[in-house]
Amino acid sequence: MPAPYFPVSTLQNGVKMTTEPPRGLKANLKRSYTDLTQKTLEDCKKPEIWRKLIFGLAFFHAII
Repeated sequence: MPAPYFPVSTLQNGVKMTTEPPRGLKANLKRSYTDLTQKTLEDCKKPEIWRKLIFGLAFFHAII
């Protein structure tokens, strides 16, 4: 949305960047898991249930 306080020339001369999601289910799951550390997966009172929940969320995110 145009704003009077932001110069148009800056927008016209700026570099436009986009990030593409990885192609495929496996690549998308790998991308989701790269941000997690082993400590994050085990830092819970019920690590088995936590890991299953994380996988379910990552799988759902990869499909959508």
